[in-house]
Amino acid sequence: MKKQDGATQLIRIGGRAYRVRTQVVVEEVDCDDPGVDGEVRRAADGGFEVLLSAEDATSIDRSEQAILGTCWPAMRTALAEHLHAVSKKKPKTR
Repeated sequence: MKKQDGATQLIRIGGRAYRVRTQVVVEEVDCDDPGVDGEVRRAADGGFEVLLSAEDATSIDRSEQAILGTCWPAMRTALAEHLHAVSKKKPKTR
């Protein structure tokens, strides 16, 4: 594997390159729902998110678990979509 710019790695397979990228965003949002349940949900943009209470957001352990909890389904979904797309491609003949 060859590092490009420190944050992005390119994986080369048969002369083709596949970019693997991850972005984690932690931001304060207004929430009218007092029942923040900590459940990971698929967002409208295709990413995964979880809402933390203000108390949980100040805990390093709870914040870390929330980040890891959203990363796992994001990785599994990206990998499944990638492998599905690759399996649809016809192998190159020599």
